[in-house]
Amino acid sequence: MRTVSSLWLLAALSAGGGMAAAQSIDAETDIEAGLVASAIDADNSDAESLLYELSLDTRLETIRDDGTKIGARFTLRGQRDHPLRPGFAGAFGGGAPGPAGAFSGLSGTAPVAETGMRARLETAYIEMDGGYGELRAGKDRGVASRFHEGAPSALTYSGTANPFLDPSGLKAVRTDHDLTGPSLKLSYASPRILGLRAGVSYTPDAGGNHLDRSLSALPGQPDLTNALEVAANLSRTLRSSRTRIEASIGWSIAEIAAAPFGAREDVTTFSLGANIETAGFELGGSWLRSDNGFRSGDYEAWEVGIARDLGGTTVSAGYGEADDQLAALSSRSMNIAASRELWDGLDVAISWQDEDVDTRGGNKSGSGIVVEITLTSDFFEMSAN
Repeated sequence: MRTVSSLWLLAALSAGGGMAAAQSIDAETDIEAGLVASAIDADNSDAESLLYELSLDTRLETIRDDGTKIGARFTLRGQRDHPLRPGFAGAFGGGAPGPAGAFSGLSGTAPVAETGMRARLETAYIEMDGGYGELRAGKDRGVASRFHEGAPSALTYSGTANPFLDPSGLKAVRTDHDLTGPSLKLSYASPRILGLRAGVSYTPDAGGNHLDRSLSALPGQPDLTNALEVAANLSRTLRSSRTRIEASIGWSIAEIAAAPFGAREDVTTFSLGANIETAGFELGGSWLRSDNGFRSGDYEAWEVGIARDLGGTTVSAGYGEADDQLAALSSRSMNIAASRELWDGLDVAISWQDEDVDTRGGNKSGSGIVVEITLTSDFFEMSAN
């Protein structure tokens, strides 16, 4: 707790020192509401026909006379995800109680109690961004997740990989390298030079049952401490060919506190991702491998996708696979989707999705139509001296 308090004190002193030379303070609050409705034909699994999410995002920003930006961000989110998949964690078997992966959060044991609607303050950090880079302190994702690049998709909430909401309850592909979730941390990111940016994050205590990354939802899920993340991101545009290239690489390690039987002393994860946009097409993919914190318990996942804009309608296709040795499961996921902004602030996407998971207890699958409706609005905006 002393280390966490020091992070907040360091950031507060840094920000406070800059306010005397700052200009006006700009404040902006946005609201986003998402609804996921589905008609899924499930086999040996339970699909959910209606899921939702609501977020309230507030940003504060001021700029000093020397050009340094000082800001803060607070995001309150509430959601109803699949009741057996809180924060992506899930149990896919019917055996005796056992551990869950330190990274994947997946287990081969019997499902735990269902969860309902949840609400969390998911983001609360302050930052300084100037000529020497960006410094953040507070509740925020680490650089390995923030710098992630991957496959494009017309879907916002229920894509092939890294879903916010999972109507089938079977999605097991995670490549976004979100090891620590929005736990209290200190992060530094360098300025972007020739398109390349590097960063590092330190999280003293990564515990928490967050909305998209649950670290304590299942019995036997290891507690993570002293997590270190190192990542780099490349963003370049080749003007001669009008091609945009984005790529990412990430590595992380975290200690396992009170390690359960069979666990390592730490969990190590490595990831790669890329996205290319050219000739009206966007294609990309990502890959991640983690030792999951257990001997012979590796988790590996990958995804690829392609998208194209056709007269204001985005059409995409995605495919991904995941293997979790600890949970003894193999997963395949695919979708074909199309999305369009019907009017300002209202987006609708429709997709056909197919999920298939092989477990110790047999095959689980689900396929059908999934519709996403997203409504965004500028709720509040102010500028004051």
